[in-house]
Amino acid sequence: MSTPSGSNAKLAIVAAVLVGLFAIVALNRYVREKTTLPEPPKVCVLAATAEIPAGADIADEWLTALSLPAEGLSNLHVVLPNRDDPAFAAAFAEAKTKFVGRPAKRLVAANTPLFWIDVENAPQTTLNDLIGEGMRAVTLPVDTVSSVCGFIRPGSRVDIVLTATEGRLGLIAQGGEGEPDRVVSMVIMQNVPVIATDRAYRLGEEADGYGTLTLNVPTRAALTLVQARTMGTLTYLLRNVRDDRVERDRAQNVVYPGPAFYDTVRELGADDGKEETK
Repeated sequence: MSTPSGSNAKLAIVAAVLVGLFAIVALNRYVREKTTLPEPPKVCVLAATAEIPAGADIADEWLTALSLPAEGLSNLHVVLPNRDDPAFAAAFAEAKTKFVGRPAKRLVAANTPLFWIDVENAPQTTLNDLIGEGMRAVTLPVDTVSSVCGFIRPGSRVDIVLTATEGRLGLIAQGGEGEPDRVVSMVIMQNVPVIATDRAYRLGEEADGYGTLTLNVPTRAALTLVQARTMGTLTYLLRNVRDDRVERDRAQNVVYPGPAFYDTVRELGADDGKEETK
């Protein structure tokens, strides 16, 4: 038979284990809440059901409605009521009449939005028309390298990389003794719409040898980009028109120098090897 002191010891151990498990669960929940971005609100827009080649006359069956994060909306999108709204069917039918039978001015990937400027004889727009509600246009300087050799055009989507020192990024205390102020590269924004290169903003009228990009972003993001220019170097990564994925784990998009850089290169090599063995 267990003695009272033995029973108390067992109860204490069980209690300690339970407290430890509770602490682990609470910590995991806290980490998830801090590292996972909330799902952004979405709007309904006109989109393509299949790939539409440049020059092809748009058919009725190629058109559908797609949910899109509201933060990426511009006045170029054909905005529709939500599907559960009684006005959706009529608005969808009316929007299709403005596209069906008209030739596409560019390749439109399947399951991506259609813009007003994607068809011939579309209403003329000004740059102001391309700025979404609640959004702001911000212009940033680029060179041949940072603009992907000039292949970024109005309508492109880009990821933005900031390269700066750890101190300037706030990753370490600036001027801390014994702490090397290393240079770090990180993706600070993803899937950002480009609405102009220099003064060209219409499809087919893009500027060659341009020196600026104009982006369509929320106000706080515009301020972040203005500040980022003072902290280091901005580079723009061009996306495929079919790729609208956003990596929500920000830590995956930061590269450090030194041993950490070696680990990153080694991981890339391992990933390449996995691809080859498939």
